[in-house]
Amino acid sequence: MSRHIIDHAKPKSDGSRLKRFLELQRREGVHPAILELSKREQPANGARMKQFLKIERAKAS
Repeated sequence: MSRHIIDHAKPKSDGSRLKRFLELQRREGVHPAILELSKREQPANGARMKQFLKIERAKAS
């Protein structure tokens, strides 16, 4: 009887499918939507970060 699939120390595949997928994605380049998002102006005062931190502090307490 063979071991359960999660009991194996290493996966049987060498990740060749993942390597191929990443190679294809890198060859295609950056998606146009990502380029547009990176061109957006970022707020200089960090107001958004302050809001996120306020929410996190409220959750932590």
